Parts: sequence; structure tokens; C-alpha cells
Amino acid sequence: MSTFDELGRFVFRRKTWDTKLTLLIDLMAGPRKLNKALWTNITRLKLLTKSDAPVQFILEDSPFDDEQEEETAIEKDVYFVRGRILPESDIFKEGALRIEMRLTSNYPNEAPEVRFLTPIYHPNISADGKFCHQLLNNASRWKAGTTLVEVVKTIVKHVDNPDPDYAAIYDIGKEYMENRAEFNRKALAMIKKHSLPRQ
Repeated sequence: MSTFDELGRFVFRRKTWDTKLTLLIDLMAGPRKLNKALWTNITRLKLLTKSDAPVQFILEDSPFDDEQEEETAIEKDVYFVRGRILPESDIFKEGALRIEMRLTSNYPNEAPEVRFLTPIYHPNISADGKFCHQLLNNASRWKAGTTLVEVVKTIVKHVDNPDPDYAAIYDIGKEYMENRAEFNRKALAMIKKHSLPRQ
């Protein structure tokens, strides 16, 4: 018996050769295309450079180069989307912050891992730059329909308004709650030292 799989590839099915033939035909079919959901999300991220966008994000790097069309981008196990967020709070609006979203081939069914490439003094961002938020760290809160634009909105919202109850670095969370002036001083100094231009 023969059939087509979920990607439209022709697959022979025989009792004893099932696995070997499926693998052989899969290899012969070549690399698969990136999923349409990722392509759509990247396209929507590009729109966040407009002045009327709900948050500002400058896309710098994605699985799709400007010259590539959707049909030529090849499926991999991990994809990286890099860009700059432009926070609006008094402290963090001094510059842009570069972030990296790591997506597996299971995206959008699996949450991306977000890491700050620009050093930042913040209770929700670990020393290695990992952004800690329940939407991204709790599989039960992640919904497959969550877009990368929503992820960027969440990041900007929590950079501007830290959540000390979900602190990645306890001491910074405690300082934010108990000595806001000192937190503000340290955060602003870090932003002035490490942030990127907002254009």
C-alpha cells in the first residue's frame, strides 16, 4: 500500500520495509520548507518598525534573508530571530536592547526561548541574558496561537515594568522592591554603557 504523508511526500507502506522505505523516500525528498506560521510571524515582526506599531522592534536577523522567498528557506531544528526592542520607561528608553528568540522546529506549538544580547540590569533577566517570564517558561501557559509580536510586546512590557515576583535574580528583584532609587541608578548606568542606537 502507498500513501502521502502530512508534508505531501509519496510514501510506500509495506509490512517489513515500512520504516526503511519511509526513511529512504524522506531522504530522497530533500530538506523541507520552513513552516508558514514562522514566515507569517517574521513578516508581522517587520511591521513593528512603523511609528504607530504597539511596540517598536527592529528586526535584524531571521531565518529568511531579504533575498530569500518563503519557498527557499530550509527547515532546521533551531531558528534564531534577532532584533532590537525599544522600551519606553524612563530608565530603559535611553537606548535599544538587542534580543534573540530561539525557536525550535516545533514552533508555534512550543514557546521560544528569549535571551538579551545587550547586558541589562533587570530582575527578570538572568546574568546570561535569559528572559524569565511565565508565558515563556511555563508550557501550560503557552498557546500555539501566540505570535512573535505578542512575545515582543510581553518582553517590552516587562522590561518597562519589572515583575519582582518572577525575578531571575533575587537580589535585583529585592532591590527593585525595597530601594527603587538604587535600582534605577544601576539600571540607567547599565543602559548608558551598553544600549544600542534606537534607529
